[in-house]
Amino acid sequence: MKLEYLIIIIILYYFYETSLKNEMIEKKNKKFIDNNLSEGSKIVTKSGIIGEVTKIDDSYVMIATGTLDNITYLKVEKDSIKSILDM
Repeated sequence: MKLEYLIIIIILYYFYETSLKNEMIEKKNKKFIDNNLSEGSKIVTKSGIIGEVTKIDDSYVMIATGTLDNITYLKVEKDSIKSILDM
């Protein structure tokens, strides 16, 4: 009887670690990005593109990426921002 409870507790803990905890971390990171994103911030997108924010709309962000000789402007969704490198 006690072994069954122990197995259920282990399964619930594994479920918490794998899904719920990651979801809470992602939600916390999204809230941080929404509060601290500003023009001039250097960001990394989920696809690995590094750029500097030039314009912020409601759900989109315009970033500049590339070299000084060849600047490319990309319009990305705010949800695709992975992290802020420099504020």
